[in-house]
Amino acid sequence: MTDMYLEAKKLGLYLVKIRRELHLAPELGFKEYKTSKIIQRELRSLGIPFVVMATGVVGLLKGKRKGKTIALRADIDALPVYEETGVSFASKNKGIMHACGHDAHTTCVLGAAKLLSNMKDKVKGNVKFIFQPAEEIADKNRDGAKEIIKAGAMKNPKPDAVIALHVDAPGEVGKISVTYGPVYANADFFEIKVTGKGGHGAMPHASVDSIVVSAAIIQNLQSIVSRNVSPLESAVITVTMINAGETSNVIPPFVKMEGTARSLNAQTRRIIKTRMKQVVTLTAKAFGAKAELRYFDGYPAFSNDETMIGLMEKAGVRLLGRKNVILRKEPSMGGENFSYFTKIAPGGFIWLGVGNKKKGITSALHHPKFTIDEASLPVGAAVLAETSLEFLNSK
Repeated sequence: MTDMYLEAKKLGLYLVKIRRELHLAPELGFKEYKTSKIIQRELRSLGIPFVVMATGVVGLLKGKRKGKTIALRADIDALPVYEETGVSFASKNKGIMHACGHDAHTTCVLGAAKLLSNMKDKVKGNVKFIFQPAEEIADKNRDGAKEIIKAGAMKNPKPDAVIALHVDAPGEVGKISVTYGPVYANADFFEIKVTGKGGHGAMPHASVDSIVVSAAIIQNLQSIVSRNVSPLESAVITVTMINAGETSNVIPPFVKMEGTARSLNAQTRRIIKTRMKQVVTLTAKAFGAKAELRYFDGYPAFSNDETMIGLMEKAGVRLLGRKNVILRKEPSMGGENFSYFTKIAPGGFIWLGVGNKKKGITSALHHPKFTIDEASLPVGAAVLAETSLEFLNSK
């Protein structure tokens, strides 16, 4: 252990207190009013000036000497999940829960802010603390990262680098994981409306069965992944919602479907979009029906900048030891709007181990029983703070 991790462990009780206060009062995207107030209170207590951007908050720590700027980003919103952890600090907001660890992300960045403000004389340059709303929100018209960036989070001064972390449910507490190359996928959404001809369930020959057409479309969509995308590339097309019919003896005239398409690069994304339109339209036509596809570009894929993830890996090795820094080769097919920040500055993104089998902390992200081993909080805060100092002091 080095000084930064030792200092972070001294903040253990503070970090637990903040995390539990956030966990008690989770809020959905763009409604993180109390969460924002807690963040503002903590930055104010550290003497770090900040700007409020709707429910987002951006703090700026200026070092003793001029230099580069690094940004630390945390997402602050929760999920529409009914908590079943049974912990004493379980959510008081019914049907809303920090089931993806954003309370931990926020706490780690606040912890890094406290560590760095306590050693301001060692900070050469500036550190921005970006607390971003609405990462989880699946809204095709709004996006928390885009909105806080548009409001100026990545300006005055513009960061030369940006870093973040995400809790890793299977990962063991005391460990971090790093990935060189692709980290998260393009996370797109689609809607399909199939129009057939309604009729009696006993006389399908007199109708155009929209449900049968939809079933064929779902089957054929999978051929895009297996036959149009290179077997050396990754892609996922999943239909997650189907709505049709009102009763058991009537063939409905319409079916509405929704789903998600995931890919790791622009070429695969283009293939999926082009082939989906063809498959949906022509499959329906083969049955004498019509189908309309609406495709929405979601969070873009992103890759770790080699220099930044290298700094985060080295910081982790110094703090935790080589055996506790895991090299993860496979990217996630999930989506993360941290990607928008990496379009402005080189980015580094790590996974923070929060699981502990001995304590029964094994539930997956987004599960009603998801929780973390809070011993992970000093680890996350220390790695973020150590990476920041290393970057600012590098040439």
